[in-house]
Amino acid sequence: MFKEYGPLSTMMYQKTKAVGQSLDGDIDYYYDFLQDVKGSILEAGVGTGRVLIPLLEKGLNVEGVDVSEDMLSQCKKNMEAYSVSTFVYQQDLFDLSLNQEYEAIIMPTGSFCLLEKDRIEKVLKGFYHCLSCKGKVILDLIVPNDFKKGKITQSKIDLSNTETIIYTHYDESIDWISQQTTSIDKYELINEGKVVETEYSHFTLYWYGLKEFEWLIQSLGFKLIKYDDGYNRGVPGIVTAILEKQDE
Repeated sequence: MFKEYGPLSTMMYQKTKAVGQSLDGDIDYYYDFLQDVKGSILEAGVGTGRVLIPLLEKGLNVEGVDVSEDMLSQCKKNMEAYSVSTFVYQQDLFDLSLNQEYEAIIMPTGSFCLLEKDRIEKVLKGFYHCLSCKGKVILDLIVPNDFKKGKITQSKIDLSNTETIIYTHYDESIDWISQQTTSIDKYELINEGKVVETEYSHFTLYWYGLKEFEWLIQSLGFKLIKYDDGYNRGVPGIVTAILEKQDE
């Protein structure tokens, strides 16, 4: 029944989170951190290239990885449209296997918190093994500061003169003990007044206490460099963690 990041959600993402469109200042924030990185950079959860492509345009050596075939297909089209190129890989982050070392790995927009918490060590170990000595990881941690159980929001996204997506978001549940929320997204593609395709996504978001997260990464061989609050702009609900791989 459910499909994460399928064709309709990719269409909506492409329209509402276009290439180079900064979300609360995230692209500038990540570029400021990465601009002195001379080696290769990996964006985990690259999606349609919203962050990847402007970083490539600024001359950074960035590659991407994502589990969604639909997202990566759109990313490749976007790179062609913007006359940039790089390697993008279709892989599950729980089974990350890339034959290259990276000086930095980034994961913007809270995507890290959509990964299953009871398996997150596997993702971080994968990052660790892909990093060069003293390599850095920078990722966003988010908390559900605006989540309200039972809340429904709806929006209309026009794709063309004849096609529209009706997007419905439902805040399903919140578990304070397990530190997770669940939500359901519904996408309806309307063509000339008729629903021609429907897609449902079911997402679980996990949040972390900062000390909890620090203990986790230290057990895996990372050192916390610092936390930044909301891209240094105080954006509510976002803390960015910067980690460094320790000597093996």
